[in-house]
Amino acid sequence: MNSTTRFAFSMVGVGLLVALLVFVGLRADQRLKAIETLQRAPTAPPLRAFREVSRTVTSGQRVYVPVYSHIYANGGQEYLLEATLSIRNTDLEHSLVISSIRYYDTEGHFLEEYLEHPVVLGPLASTDFLVEHRDASGGTGANFLVDWEAENAISVPLIEAIMVRVGGNQAFAFARPGYPLATSPADQAP
Repeated sequence: MNSTTRFAFSMVGVGLLVALLVFVGLRADQRLKAIETLQRAPTAPPLRAFREVSRTVTSGQRVYVPVYSHIYANGGQEYLLEATLSIRNTDLEHSLVISSIRYYDTEGHFLEEYLEHPVVLGPLASTDFLVEHRDASGGTGANFLVDWEAENAISVPLIEAIMVRVGGNQAFAFARPGYPLATSPADQAP
């Protein structure tokens, strides 16, 4: 084969490769659009309906939030997790005050108060608190007790813990919602 023929074959090969890449790119784009269409959230109910349903608290709550410092997998191997306590004021008009965030271990022993002073969350504001993956003191049954108050009847805040593990070729995350224990947290013992 002479050099002209080899050059022609190599150009045909490059042309076929480019065509294949364009085809694969178009198919990937079509698949992504199909996935995006499937992932679109359904139309939300009118805001008025949401606010009527969620306006159930008048002055405050004590909320229990489960947290996992670590979990077990692969025959009992311990995997340390990083946890974020997320508190979101869902009310459009009124602030709330977070008066206490206490962290407890698996045995129910108090470990730490996360607040030095009360924190005010304005309408639609949020805040978060981190339990680093190196801190395994809470164990698999750790929890937060969050006390919040408001001057007005407000939408119930969203309080949850998000646990994450990223490392090597493994990554996962899961969330646990908070559970109201009582109203009027000032009347409850710590």
